Amino acid sequence: MGKRQVRIFRNDLQEHLSELLQQPVVQVVLRNKVVLAGSLSSINADKLQLKDFRFNKHEFNLDEVEEVIYDIEASY
Repeated sequence: MGKRQVRIFRNDLQEHLSELLQQPVVQVVLRNKVVLAGSLSSINADKLQLKDFRFNKHEFNLDEVEEVIYDIEASY
């Protein structure tokens, strides 16, 4: 089975809030090109909180986020 990436850009984050919280692993790309991986603890209209694999919490304003990426399993 292959994998595909789902990329959700900053303008579309509000429409995909519940979808993002269900993903076990996401990558958050910031506007300054820093990429952090982990699971989303919480997300609301203006803040996003990520827990990385070392259990550190990172909090960002949504205007700092460029996009959020997660993987899905392809059907073929």
